[in-house]
Amino acid sequence: MLSKIKKSLGLFAELSKIKIPFAVSISSLTGYLVYSGRFDMGALISTMGVFLLAGGSAALNQYQEYHLDAKMKRTQNRPIPSGRFSSLHTLIFSIIVSLTGALILLFGNNLTACLIGLLTLLWYNGIYTPMKRKTVFAVLAGAFVGAFPPMIGWTAAGGYVFDSAIVLIAMLLFIWQVPHFILLLLKFGPEYEVAGFSTLTTYFSEGQLKKLIFIWVLATAFAVMIIPVAGVISSGIIVAALLVSSFWIVYSFFVLMRKPQLNMRKAFMQINMFLLIVLILFSVDSLI
Repeated sequence: MLSKIKKSLGLFAELSKIKIPFAVSISSLTGYLVYSGRFDMGALISTMGVFLLAGGSAALNQYQEYHLDAKMKRTQNRPIPSGRFSSLHTLIFSIIVSLTGALILLFGNNLTACLIGLLTLLWYNGIYTPMKRKTVFAVLAGAFVGAFPPMIGWTAAGGYVFDSAIVLIAMLLFIWQVPHFILLLLKFGPEYEVAGFSTLTTYFSEGQLKKLIFIWVLATAFAVMIIPVAGVISSGIIVAALLVSSFWIVYSFFVLMRKPQLNMRKAFMQINMFLLIVLILFSVDSLI
């Protein structure tokens, strides 16, 4: 019995690309906390709804691209291309999990949060996913996917979707996604090209992509520093911590991008850690 449960959980983790729902849930929770200033049952409900919706969307993406995943070394062992799970069952899984997440947002929170959640799924699976095979500008379209989750949390807590505070936070998440995506392209560009994706590595050299990454990291740090200026953050200590974090990420990437051999693992770790620190600081400020 225990082994079956572990196997089922493992399969769920693979189909939902478990790291994505966790990351999306954290950004959604941040939006909720910044608006409400408290961690309550509504926060738990919205976070669970977003987690399931993101997991279902990720599984749907695997259904959409399993024939392309089979061509790439990094993805050929996923459930469908490896033959461990059928495409039909993956589609059914994605529908059930996505629908469950949407219903949790609808009945546990409100219609607005549910609609933004569904918009995120539609954007990721209906716009970004097919766009990846046609144009390099899919990077920008995909960045919107990261901007929506904090808005889900914000509206789930009762906030207006176009309040300046959440728009600034969403803008930060949008900008942060771009260097993160480019790092992925820099690491797996040749595999993406073989699979038929349109990637920046076809048009730019590694040196040019490094400069592009650094420019977007600068923009990310600038977006973080705008938020305290706009009055979203109230604690002076949190403001100082955000400024220190911003200077740290800019300096770190300045050093990383100047090296002939890019330490990809370190770059990913630092850019992900930076966003996590920022979101934690936003949340802590709202709770104190």
